[in-house]
Amino acid sequence: MIRQQRQVIALVALSLATCVPIFLLAGTAAAPYTQLGSSTIACVAAVLCGIAARRAAGTQRGGWALLAGGCLSWGVGNFYWSWNELVVHADVLFPSFADYGYLLFPVLGAAGLWLISGWNSVGSRLTVLLDGMIVGCALFVVGWAVTVRSVWEAGADTPLALLVSLAYPVSDIMLATMAVLLAARTRKGSRGIGFLLILGVAGMTTSDIWFALSTSAETYHTGQVSDGGWFVAFAACGAAGWAAMRKPMVLDETGVASRWQIMLPYVPFGLAAFVISGQTLAGAKVDAPEVVPMLAGIILILLRQLSTLLHNSTLARRLEHQAYHDPLTGLGNRALFTDRLEDALDLQTPTAIVYLDLDDFKMINDSLGHDAGDIVLRTVAERLQVSFPGDDDTIARLGGDEFAVLTSPVAGLPAVAERLLTGLREPFQIGARTLEIGASVGIALSDGSPMPSEDLRKNVDLAMYAAKAQGKNTYALFEPSMRQGFDREMMWRADLAQALAYQALHVAFQPIVGLGDRRVVGVEALARWNHPTLGPVPPDVFIPVAERAALVGDLGILVLRQACAQFAAWPGSVEAYLSVNVSPLQMLDPGFPARVAATLAEAGLRPQQLVLEVTENALADESEVIGTLRQLRATGVRIAIDDFGTGYASLRYLHRFPADIVKIDRTYVQDIARDPAAARIVGTLWQLFGAIGLTAVAEGIEDAAQAEMLIELGCPVGQGFLLGHPGELGAIEMQPAVPNLPFATSARLTRVVE
Repeated sequence: MIRQQRQVIALVALSLATCVPIFLLAGTAAAPYTQLGSSTIACVAAVLCGIAARRAAGTQRGGWALLAGGCLSWGVGNFYWSWNELVVHADVLFPSFADYGYLLFPVLGAAGLWLISGWNSVGSRLTVLLDGMIVGCALFVVGWAVTVRSVWEAGADTPLALLVSLAYPVSDIMLATMAVLLAARTRKGSRGIGFLLILGVAGMTTSDIWFALSTSAETYHTGQVSDGGWFVAFAACGAAGWAAMRKPMVLDETGVASRWQIMLPYVPFGLAAFVISGQTLAGAKVDAPEVVPMLAGIILILLRQLSTLLHNSTLARRLEHQAYHDPLTGLGNRALFTDRLEDALDLQTPTAIVYLDLDDFKMINDSLGHDAGDIVLRTVAERLQVSFPGDDDTIARLGGDEFAVLTSPVAGLPAVAERLLTGLREPFQIGARTLEIGASVGIALSDGSPMPSEDLRKNVDLAMYAAKAQGKNTYALFEPSMRQGFDREMMWRADLAQALAYQALHVAFQPIVGLGDRRVVGVEALARWNHPTLGPVPPDVFIPVAERAALVGDLGILVLRQACAQFAAWPGSVEAYLSVNVSPLQMLDPGFPARVAATLAEAGLRPQQLVLEVTENALADESEVIGTLRQLRATGVRIAIDDFGTGYASLRYLHRFPADIVKIDRTYVQDIARDPAAARIVGTLWQLFGAIGLTAVAEGIEDAAQAEMLIELGCPVGQGFLLGHPGELGAIEMQPAVPNLPFATSARLTRVVE
């Protein structure tokens, strides 16, 4: 800011310094030649304003272009005058081509300042029109008293000459009016440019008034001191163009102005009143050209006040709307929803809340960007309005991807929720992508009996969480039993967050064994949590809690770091690999591959020693996961598809999904020894996996018969309680104590200590 102020001061000083030669040469034989300098400065100003126009945008571009044209017309007109006076030595007729060039500057300059001001709405145009008329009336009174009366009374040889003589001060009044209006709109950071333009107008007006008075008195001669204003005028305009060329002007929003900006248009009117008062006190006659504009100005001020009241009323309604509505969707916001809910409960009318939370919305934002997320939110808002068209329904966006509907008809809401979910599932287009969106919907009712709004809101929250727990994309109606489940969920979340913060979870390892020679080929790291008061917590309890509480990323990194650190210190790491489970939510994190690489480097492991197991559900949106998997495989990390056959995956994924290992779910293995159909299915899978270059691992091997059958079917690798329970990594031996024994007699020998 200080640098900008210094720059403005320097430009103002430079502009004022351009008139110094006039003062030094006034009264000398060289004085008439100074007008060549003013012509040159005007043309240079035209070039600088033209460059500013090329770099400006919107209406400012046209404004600077008009200002450049005005400077050029004045410079050309003055060159014409100089040619006749200094070269041809001929009297210049009045009016002449030079006068037309001179007069074009205030006309084009006033239009340019109007466009630079950027008045672009009906309300702002009305305001600026009234302000301009107030300023114009006031400046005309001042101009009449100072110079216009003298020009009028002096008369002229022809009506055209009189018209041109009057045009000079009148056009300057118009130009000054536009300068005042521009100053009322200029923002603090751009006021230097506005000040330079006002300085240019002041210089032009000063010299024009002096010229008019001198001409009327027949005392004007070229090169007198009064010509200095023209030098300052065009130097200041050129400096303003140069400053705007470097940093375009920034204007206040329509209707947003400080107090001094609001009062600025009234300052010239006060000056006019002062002039009239001075004439009255001096006993001079106040004639009609002064009285009529003053009366008109008073009427305009009253209209301006009325316009301000109407504008403030409109602005207040707009601000109230903004305070109670969501700017993205146009729906009500949390404040409006809360007010309507309080009113409904105070009236003790039956009321229902339908609370909707979009499923996996964060995934859309992270993968497709916030613009796509905004399209989704607006689409959901439109479909909510279709589902709840009643005038008494209040639809609100509470924040993020959360929506709520307050409705009085409480009967049939489950059917409405079904229709809503069906409508939301209809595909919609985002660029070249076609997406579907699901939601979890909670419904809570009030029968009209006295009830705090906080209780009803908590009830609908619980119903929505219950819907999510049911598998998402469904709805749930609040039941009192949900409070117990909610309290239990919150307890689990808090305890798990604390356990992660203190790294209270640990890792157990289960061997992955070659079925032919019983050699350990790998170990799988499994998260374990020993609760301080409840004891061991099963993974199928705390892992879903971590996913619902957005803690699965922290959990996954903790397990990965502990597993890599322990595996690096284990002697068997030279021959075996480490397998770690990864949540689908982790795969959607763009920074996940970098975290994996950093963890491997920290532990001193090679990427080839790590296998990341991706649950089959991650394949549901392969377009979002496949990029991350390819980045990981490019570093040497191998990928395993876990629990194959239980979720979304099908055989079509296998030939295009970047995987190295397929782990067959235990449901295929448990009946393999007694069900010939199951055996044939598994045998076919082994052949298929081998044909496309995938290593198959059979999970859930719990008895010797299953192991023997898998060997017969050609399964190379297996995992299960028969081969080893999860336990300490140091307890796992790389090969059995008695090699090559049948599983029926050696099962106990190969089981590791828990």
